[in-house]
Amino acid sequence: MVFGGVLEELRATSEQDARAARAATWALRLAQVETGDPIGALLEVDLLPSLDVSRRCATVRARNILRVAGFSKLSSVLKVSVPELRELRNCGPRSVTDILTALLLTATDASLRDLKCADPLHTALITELSESPTPEARHLLVNRRAKQLAASEILAPLGSLLGVEGPDRRDIRPRCELIRSVGVLSGSGLATVSHLAPLSVQNLWDLQGSGGDVVEDILQALIVTALDDDGATDGGVLDEAGVDPDMTLVDLLELWVLQLDERQQATLMHRVICRDQTLDDLGKEFGVSRERIRQVEKRLVEDFETWRQGTAVRWRLEILEAEVKSTAPTLISLAALMQRVPQLVEEIHSLGTSLGSLLGVLLPRLYVEKEWLATRPLPDLRDETVRAVAESGLDAFRDQTSLDDQQWAEWLESCGLRSVGGLVARKTASQPELAIAVLRQAGHPLQTEEIAALLGLDAIRSLRNRLLDDERITRVGPNAFGLPEWQLETYEGIREEIMQRIERGGGRALLSAIVDELVEQFGVSPLSVRAYAAQKEFTRRDGWISLAGQGDAGPERARRVMATPAQTRRCFFHKAQWWFRVDVGRELLRGSGLTAPVGVMTLFQVAKGTERIFPALGQDIRVSWTAVQPQLGSLRPLAVRLDAKEGDVLWLAPTEQGAVRTRLVRGWNKGEDDEVAICTGVPRGLTGEDLRMAVASALVLPEETSWQALVTTLRSRGDLELAEVVEAYTVRDATRPEDAVPDLSDFFAALGGR
Repeated sequence: MVFGGVLEELRATSEQDARAARAATWALRLAQVETGDPIGALLEVDLLPSLDVSRRCATVRARNILRVAGFSKLSSVLKVSVPELRELRNCGPRSVTDILTALLLTATDASLRDLKCADPLHTALITELSESPTPEARHLLVNRRAKQLAASEILAPLGSLLGVEGPDRRDIRPRCELIRSVGVLSGSGLATVSHLAPLSVQNLWDLQGSGGDVVEDILQALIVTALDDDGATDGGVLDEAGVDPDMTLVDLLELWVLQLDERQQATLMHRVICRDQTLDDLGKEFGVSRERIRQVEKRLVEDFETWRQGTAVRWRLEILEAEVKSTAPTLISLAALMQRVPQLVEEIHSLGTSLGSLLGVLLPRLYVEKEWLATRPLPDLRDETVRAVAESGLDAFRDQTSLDDQQWAEWLESCGLRSVGGLVARKTASQPELAIAVLRQAGHPLQTEEIAALLGLDAIRSLRNRLLDDERITRVGPNAFGLPEWQLETYEGIREEIMQRIERGGGRALLSAIVDELVEQFGVSPLSVRAYAAQKEFTRRDGWISLAGQGDAGPERARRVMATPAQTRRCFFHKAQWWFRVDVGRELLRGSGLTAPVGVMTLFQVAKGTERIFPALGQDIRVSWTAVQPQLGSLRPLAVRLDAKEGDVLWLAPTEQGAVRTRLVRGWNKGEDDEVAICTGVPRGLTGEDLRMAVASALVLPEETSWQALVTTLRSRGDLELAEVVEAYTVRDATRPEDAVPDLSDFFAALGGR
């Protein structure tokens, strides 16, 4: 078959797609040749230009085959025969056809170039370069021409001066000698020959950050790339022999990996890149010892570092690192980075992964961890995030990152933080700790309902009880809370507030003044204040109020009496002794201690400033009043011994022998009647009047005490949540006695009491 007129036929086909299709047809015919004649002889051409055949290949496999064999240049491929081409490693029929198609198109370009001398500058350069005997001479020639062009006032596009036709996606930045030139090009969105072809010399001077040396450097790189002169790269940054400037980082990595055997590739992937297998795992897979795999890994790391430090690779890595840093000034997710830097999505076929997955080993000056990349150590950034939460500086920290809302939430998650109702806090933060953050953010007291709304919580009663029990939070109203550093007057209940004002008055005070003060300061109901003032512990005469038994004691200050179990929340009387109720929750099961009411210290006979240890079922319970608030030590060992679950109730009662009796009540499968029984310690199953009398007995009140009086008593001693449960129970028609007439003072106290 005669192939002598193929190049002329292709040259006569002006439309590029048609020319490529025709070249593919001729390549299929050429691939069938069995003669040992060189391809150049078959085509009857004697072209020796340095045009790159591999860049015209349609597949990565074909490009890699040529580069490994050292046949990437047109002059080299023309010297081999078709059978020799088929003998190349990994070169199948499809690759042969692909290479021959690329060869025909490249040879056509070379023949067209001989005819393309319309522009004086382009013609002069072609002539002068062909006459330059050495690479050094060609380099000096290009350098001189770039200087002349930079100093000229030519307004013609650079593409017309250099004879650039059609799209040319070759990147000129690897041929730049100045890092600053690369920065100017990257910052202006310029990289390829086609990007620069429409620009004039003056346009280069107008680029941001440009200057005389930068313009000359860019022009020199453009001339070298457009004319594809190998010698022009001598003395530049790409000084490695045999490295084509058009090769990408992925191409270079593919070439390096292809030199590794199967065991080395597996070690690279699973020990250096992913680190998802142990030495033993790989040793068993390949039938060798773990020590042998360790040696392979050590040598592989050394070889990889040598490859990474090579001039051609280092140059491309510096460009990649600059692009990554400009995209992620501080922190970015790898998924977002790969969307913004398309090069990272390129597939490394020999490893079956993308370039982005290798960033941690390719760019060790950056910090890569799982799905995150940062320009500073990631542990430091996490610590800084946590500190910013504590110091209310999280917004300023986020401004340094490139994270959208979803990525920001994922970053907080990786820092052990969470967002609750617009507030960022530790994952393990308790409700009181979250409330403290909300109060600090607000800067003023808040109602329980307001705190719950800000935290997105529904269990308001549970939240209020936990706030009441936490000494880091101050109660400043019946349902309002603040922080101790605000130095606001604390609210201790209407009864306590009345007693305090009597003490301040030297033993007595005007009731009307107390009512006005408590209403104004704490927002309580005036009827509630008068209802509490009507209790037996107070004496009223001529508008004055004093403690019962003090009479008109005058200025002598009435002595405060320590609270008794009957006046203490969660204390109930059963079987001739007082018991203290402990609700089993998550924090108790984790081992946390809990704050106890002062009346519990009376029950356990612990004086202020002391502590006692009580044995209980082989475990020790510490009861302490050495801090401001009395404390019970961890009850977790006791809960574990009793197999207590969250929602159960633990009852404690001291004995005369200095021990503690315990009783556990299971909280599962409970109804509305059981809720009251479990919280007061009375037998489950009681309803209606039987339940009312049992609760009254547990509070050491007469059996005839009404439901409303029970609610009042519970509120007065701080059992707010239980008071609401009992009050809700009484509104049921089935449990409210038809002939019951509530006591008005008790009813009013229940409405606005503690």
